[in-house]
Amino acid sequence: MPAILFVTVVASVGFGVLAAYIAVIGILHTFGPASQPKPARPRLVLVPTQNHASGD
Repeated sequence: MPAILFVTVVASVGFGVLAAYIAVIGILHTFGPASQPKPARPRLVLVPTQNHASGD
């Protein structure tokens, strides 16, 4: 009887930890990317502060 109780407790605690982990990861994947915008890629154009260096 004690062995069955021990296995049941260990299995239920393990299942609870796994379920909580999956829930947290799911929430982070659902709401995480929207709160952090992707960085804008710099445009490859010459602006007044960037002068083209010629080989003269």
